[in-house]
Amino acid sequence: SMGRAVEERERELVRSERMAAVGMMAAMITHEVRNPLSSIGLNTELLEEELIGSKNEAEARGLCRAITHEVDRLTAITEEYLAFARLPKPKIAPEPINPLVGALVAFVREDLATKDVELVTLLGPDNPIALIDVSQLRQCLINLVRNAAEAVAANGGGHVTLRTRRVGDRVEIEVEDDGTGIAPDVLPRLFDPFFSTKESGNGLGLALTRQIVKDHGGDLEVTSALGRGTTFTVRVPALDSVRSVARSA
Repeated sequence: SMGRAVEERERELVRSERMAAVGMMAAMITHEVRNPLSSIGLNTELLEEELIGSKNEAEARGLCRAITHEVDRLTAITEEYLAFARLPKPKIAPEPINPLVGALVAFVREDLATKDVELVTLLGPDNPIALIDVSQLRQCLINLVRNAAEAVAANGGGHVTLRTRRVGDRVEIEVEDDGTGIAPDVLPRLFDPFFSTKESGNGLGLALTRQIVKDHGGDLEVTSALGRGTTFTVRVPALDSVRSVARSA
């Protein structure tokens, strides 16, 4: 409906404004947070060495390790902000999608199996070729697969299914899980920067994933049913999409 279209446009505007704000914040974070963090980390390591042989060595070293753990966590967050702000333009080239998905599955399968998550692949028999930046799209898919795996693991285990297919002038990659599903009121906000349903999340993973797909001239869609699971669909231009559009014009 027209009302929903206006609402989505307004949401898109807010998203893009937030993206710009993240870019400005990242520069500040780099200078104001990263340098002190590395200094805290280094001094904690030196302190831990000084404590060897001291009276309460075990307890003191435990405290040092707790500091180091938090420093590492904060460093990882600043790195994510920077990745978000400095996202390079994709280097687009024709690439077959099936080998990319196959290699990704081989990379994460064992790790997910330890969480009782089984990966299933249903690759399009036509071996679709897309216009993509392989490393960026791989990062997107890893984000989506890990998110799906977390939803499945939280549900006591299950399946994550990856499908590839050619649809018109697009190549589609689906990441489907049979996890807990996402509440309808949460769904529209899922791609908003800083919105997260996870306690440890910073709300940038899906926003970054969506931005990468949009930079490819594609789109990222999500459908979900509570208690049944969630499907993310990545759509990117197919190799001959430019020619096929010209032919149909």
